[in-house]
Amino acid sequence: MMKIKLFKCVGGVLPVLLLPLAILSFVVVGCGDSEVAGGVTEDAGIVADVSGVFQKGPFVEGTPVKVKGVDCETLEPTGEIAEGSIANSRGEFNFAKLTLSTSCAIFEATGYYLNELTGERTADKFTLRAVTRLTDRNSVNVNLFTHMEYGRVVRLVTAKGMDFDDAKEQAEAEVLAAFGIAGELEEFEDMNIAEPGDGNAALLAVSVMMQADGGVAELAERLDKFDDAFVAAGSWEDAETKKAMAGWARAAEANGELDAIRRNVESWSEGGVAPSFESYVDEIVEEVSRNPYLNPEVEYGTLVDARDGHAYATIKIGGQTWMAENLDYFDTVAVPGLKDSSWCYDNNPAKCAEAGRLYTWSVARVAVCPDGWHLPDTTEWNALVAAAGGSAAASALKSAAGWDSGEGTNGTGFSAVAGGERYRSGSFDSEGLKAYLWSADNDSEDRESAYGVLVGSDDSVTLKAFPLANGFAVRCVMD
Repeated sequence: MMKIKLFKCVGGVLPVLLLPLAILSFVVVGCGDSEVAGGVTEDAGIVADVSGVFQKGPFVEGTPVKVKGVDCETLEPTGEIAEGSIANSRGEFNFAKLTLSTSCAIFEATGYYLNELTGERTADKFTLRAVTRLTDRNSVNVNLFTHMEYGRVVRLVTAKGMDFDDAKEQAEAEVLAAFGIAGELEEFEDMNIAEPGDGNAALLAVSVMMQADGGVAELAERLDKFDDAFVAAGSWEDAETKKAMAGWARAAEANGELDAIRRNVESWSEGGVAPSFESYVDEIVEEVSRNPYLNPEVEYGTLVDARDGHAYATIKIGGQTWMAENLDYFDTVAVPGLKDSSWCYDNNPAKCAEAGRLYTWSVARVAVCPDGWHLPDTTEWNALVAAAGGSAAASALKSAAGWDSGEGTNGTGFSAVAGGERYRSGSFDSEGLKAYLWSADNDSEDRESAYGVLVGSDDSVTLKAFPLANGFAVRCVMD
């Protein structure tokens, strides 16, 4: 029989359940002038059976689970902690007659989980958490979405003074918006990757894309980067990470890894049916790959670089098909020379994700364009300028964004962006002011120079010789 023992504190009486430790136990610390440490206002608390699942993939059986009471208005801990464990291979847990003096709580577990991609237990432990209100809820599923919203909810309540329920609603909407996921979905605590449904499909898609083919350490690092931006602003503009996610997803779809994920998830489901996460993977890839410098009124093609899975928009101008984005290829194993001949502007990887890499002429000429594409020569550049309007070509070639001044109409869809250059001395210059793009032709009179195209803020397009060791962007043209 369950027994309740009441401990007296100044200002009130605190109930503590006496249950077998195999089921759960409470640790209660701190009594003061309020009913609990942190203070409970008019919250009547809860007594309920609460169950759910911990999933990245399912957390393994025996993983310790904690439920920590928190004040709904301040999110300060009450000092109440219920302890349990994962009960089976599906990641399920259950707290019988969970009793807290507040209706808000943090659910947390640190342990191994089954990797959706491999189906195997991870080599390292991972922590997942959720913060929730239990007033009208007896099921709490803890997953990557609840984990990703956690810090934002805390900030909205503690720093912005928002009501807990309003903070939860806003944070959930912001997490979904960060991945371009539209539509009305269930609350995060109701989602389960091993069951059909749109919300479950969206959760599984994000869960596998955030991990990709990395391990727990890589996932944790990616989530830390997400938190760095998202907690404060409620948005996520990490172009480098998004591009890496999209590249992995395209390759995973092509090589059958998404099919393997489906089989693994179905093996964890009682019904043997996984949610239709593949459509959300496609939706997220489209969103995170969107380049703000492209012309939304132009219909682009797509080039997928088989070497790294990176997708580039393409555009036909005149009789030529061009990449509509600067190249961002950097496989130093396949092309060792890239290590010392390619850079991100200001040595900031985010700049490569935004506007491509800067290459020396020597490596750009022979090593970086994908199969079926090549570095354009001066004849091809001149043909592009002529097709774009000759003396009026600059505006038609320049993106309508990314320039400090003199943005173009981008009527051709070429989307030249002012990514600047790297001098041979090692300094960077002209971001926001000029676009430098290599030609395949060197200067016959000066063997230390090659021709490049300079697009300036003054609406000029100039073909001139530059030092071979400068770092310029690359646009490839189809063979």
